[in-house]
Amino acid sequence: MQAMEISSRSDGARYRRVTLAIERNGSLTLLAREIGADAEAVWGLDEEEVTLSIAPDQLGPLALALAAEVLKGGRDAVRRLADICEAHEVPCRIACWS
Repeated sequence: MQAMEISSRSDGARYRRVTLAIERNGSLTLLAREIGADAEAVWGLDEEEVTLSIAPDQLGPLALALAAEVLKGGRDAVRRLADICEAHEVPCRIACWS
């Protein structure tokens, strides 16, 4: 399994942990957990844990949708995607024809 935490752990009153993981079977899992409530919360309702899973065969369409959102508008799209790949140590190749 390969995982990364994608949120800060606390905003002061609440503890929050959001983790994104590629599971051994190739699926993608997003786990969001929050503990600690504001003063108006009913006892026992101060904790929430939600899991979202995406099957391995749906990761390609998801990657395409996410990249389209990030690169929307097209301005500097090649450079932006290359920068994201570099920041996350994902190999990529840029080819240019003139």
